[in-house]
Amino acid sequence: MANPILRAAKALQVPDVKRLIGAPPIPSYQDGRPQWSEWSTDNAIKEGFKRSTWVYACVWRIMRAAASVPWVVSRREGDKWVPVPGHPLELLLETPNPKMSRQDLIERTASHLYLGGNALWQKVTARNIVAELWPLDVGGIKPIISQRDFISGYQYERGKIRHLYKADEVVHFTFIDPANPYWGMSPLQAAARTVDTDVEAVKWNKIALQNRATPDGVFTHDAPLTPEQWEEARDHVRSQHQGADNARTPWVLGGGAKWQQMSLSPAEMDFIESRRMTRLEICAIFGVPPVLVGIFDDATLANAETSIKIFWTETVIPFLSDIRGALTRSLVPLFGDPASLWLTYDTSNVEALQKSMEDLVRVGVELWKTGMPWQQIAALLDLDLQPWDGWDVSWIPIAMQSSDMARGLDFEAL
Repeated sequence: MANPILRAAKALQVPDVKRLIGAPPIPSYQDGRPQWSEWSTDNAIKEGFKRSTWVYACVWRIMRAAASVPWVVSRREGDKWVPVPGHPLELLLETPNPKMSRQDLIERTASHLYLGGNALWQKVTARNIVAELWPLDVGGIKPIISQRDFISGYQYERGKIRHLYKADEVVHFTFIDPANPYWGMSPLQAAARTVDTDVEAVKWNKIALQNRATPDGVFTHDAPLTPEQWEEARDHVRSQHQGADNARTPWVLGGGAKWQQMSLSPAEMDFIESRRMTRLEICAIFGVPPVLVGIFDDATLANAETSIKIFWTETVIPFLSDIRGALTRSLVPLFGDPASLWLTYDTSNVEALQKSMEDLVRVGVELWKTGMPWQQIAALLDLDLQPWDGWDVSWIPIAMQSSDMARGLDFEAL
């Protein structure tokens, strides 16, 4: 895609227009080599998504919501954007390949981004037309950085399988990592320690239940035990008291044995409160209100509806805007002039946002009654309205008169 600044300069016949090289400087030994990161998407899926109930719940909510929104293509006609039903790009996103639907592709994209910070699609072309889109295995692929081209390609490695993708064959989605312009950073990476803490708490609770919820400790004896007596005592404890089936059974061990606790109890560790704080922190990092993942502490119908609206406006829509930006850069130019072709998501059927639209329209009507034209109202409230004749005209209700005008009226005649 041509640089718009250079294209505009050429159109205006600005002299001495030179090619821009915007890639940041890199050491020569890194040029043309794959860049490996410390964060592993494979481990993020295994240790986070598959082990933490709250990570799974948050990511599941986001990917399901994002995948429910269809994509539409519009074409510029004069000052208006006119929808183009059945546009090839719209059809491609609806059925990206023979094995996946739009929902499948967007769900995988969202999960890869929120767990690994990156998502990649392969563009499969036929007769110079993008015919299919396939999600790539993010865990096995890394960018090849280039001083000249920023990213010259992507290298895939899994065992003995190796493949090189050209940069123009891939659509790359990222969550920004301020320390790395080439590869993204996931919310899970920032939440890693919190998630590990919660996973370990669950593991500790499971082990405690298997050991009849008894804290760590030792049996002591007044006299030393022979190796045979020690083995017998240990086997007796394990067979009689470990496991959920033996919970709350009495301790019976002869030979003057005494129990001595060696660790804090769950109450002393404030176990429940600790788990409550970690789950709230995980929800905050992913941008999912707790009520949407089954945490109904102090929940009411009113704040539940507000939570859903906040989830869409603060998490899902910004995520969809990120996706749109990448698609506009990588796919739209292959289907037409980006200046006359517009790809966007359609949230008109999202119930939570419909109520928001009703509120905006209500505010718009009140502003219109004060004399503000709809052109300004649409810009102020960010309403997606098509212009019409008179929408830039101020209308003043006939019942509204200034006090100066009212002085000349004959109220008895009225």
